[in-house]
Amino acid sequence: MLVRDLLKNISDDFVTVSPDVDIQRAAAMMIEQTVSALVVQMKNGQLAGILTERDVARHFATANGETTAPVSAAMTGDVITCSTEHSVSEIAAIMSDSNIRHLPVLRDGKVIGIIGIHDIVRYHLSALESENRALRELVAALD
Repeated sequence: MLVRDLLKNISDDFVTVSPDVDIQRAAAMMIEQTVSALVVQMKNGQLAGILTERDVARHFATANGETTAPVSAAMTGDVITCSTEHSVSEIAAIMSDSNIRHLPVLRDGKVIGIIGIHDIVRYHLSALESENRALRELVAALD
């Protein structure tokens, strides 16, 4: 399965934030929107970074509780991304190898979605359930 197919089965809503928003407001947005990552975008829509719960925790642990710092001070700027043509297996390996839980999906340089590790787990569980059902039906047919 390709990322473009996976995107059809998940919400295409993702929350964006500007790099100049203060970190406390961004953390509040995560809570309000019940998300664990924000896509950081420039005014022109270009990807500037990603702000994850880990980034926020790291910031508060190392910045003496500075809440007025901008998102740009805490975000991951060197973002690993994927395209709609990557396979789900490829992005699962990328996420595992890079120890990340969120992967923005780009098309023509713009973010069109974000894949979370939970999306990968749901996909694999669904595939295993389908395989299990098919095997049970095969065994039942042989009886």
